[in-house]
Amino acid sequence: MRILFDGFWWIRGPVSNRQVMREFVLAWERQYPDDDMVVAVPAADMELVRADLPARVRLVATRLRPQGISAILELPLLAKRLRVDVTLTHNFTPLFGRSAVFVHDLMFVTNPEWFTRVELAYFRLMPLTLGRAGWVFTSSETESKRISFASGGRRVSPVGLGLSVGLRLATPTPPPGVERLDGFLLSVGRLNARKNLGVAIAAALESGVATAETPLLVVGEPEGKAAALGSVTAEAVSAGVVRFLGFLSDGELAWLYARARVFLFLSRDEGFGMPTLEAAAFGAPIVASDIPVFREILGDLARFAAPDDIEMTAEAIRAAFGAGRASAVDVEQMGYSWELSVRRIRGELT
Repeated sequence: MRILFDGFWWIRGPVSNRQVMREFVLAWERQYPDDDMVVAVPAADMELVRADLPARVRLVATRLRPQGISAILELPLLAKRLRVDVTLTHNFTPLFGRSAVFVHDLMFVTNPEWFTRVELAYFRLMPLTLGRAGWVFTSSETESKRISFASGGRRVSPVGLGLSVGLRLATPTPPPGVERLDGFLLSVGRLNARKNLGVAIAAALESGVATAETPLLVVGEPEGKAAALGSVTAEAVSAGVVRFLGFLSDGELAWLYARARVFLFLSRDEGFGMPTLEAAAFGAPIVASDIPVFREILGDLARFAAPDDIEMTAEAIRAAFGAGRASAVDVEQMGYSWELSVRRIRGELT
């Protein structure tokens, strides 16, 4: 099979999108060494991407931006020139040709209030082009139902995700300033309205567990519609009870996951929620919002709380903290691996 991969985000872009794209391509190369693989990446990133890939994987340059416009207009022309069997894109579907698309989520359809006007204007190209895809894939059964409903009932195949290879193999390294902490709570994810960080912080403070000695460490960068955190958070930051660490390396994340006394993920909705799988793999006790996708992914690996119930979440935090560290989970035994994901995808394409 000759396949053209959408590699627009290989070097830059949203962390989750970049990770999924890279892991799919690298797992595909490991699983199907006889396939003729071509990855389309921005011309400015060609040399950096080349250093990441096995020599037998070919690269082709793209020039259009943003990613959606490149996928819709540029990739089908490249696919025709290269005579590929299928093009695999992310979120946006090529205007013509034989293609499959991996859609991360369609939350902007069901909950537009979590997104900016600019984001909504751009994202709305996704369902408009979805009908041109021969196959539609996503990460979870929960998200497949949303996409199917939003696209008029078309078939959407959940293929799962896996634990980041970089994170799994990273040498744990403490982020600056936290190496002497005896314990801490941890939250990982983009800092936006959907992640519900304000309620998570309020619950951590209400629990009595978060203190200057056992602070809540928040990993992530602002993206999209900003979260309203208020004066209570500002006071907690001043007191050292909440610490924002920004973007961290895989090694620093691994160190935090392996030592967190509670991992707190109170997002209002997710297509998958990768940080929860990462936390489980490192044995961090999880307190998660009680939403369908987390019930699907985590099962009995987490304590659940209604995302707007501060007291219920505080109680779950106290219980998780008191119970101590959990056992590390083999997520591949749960059915989550990149190799399995690409086998599912390729199995449908052939």
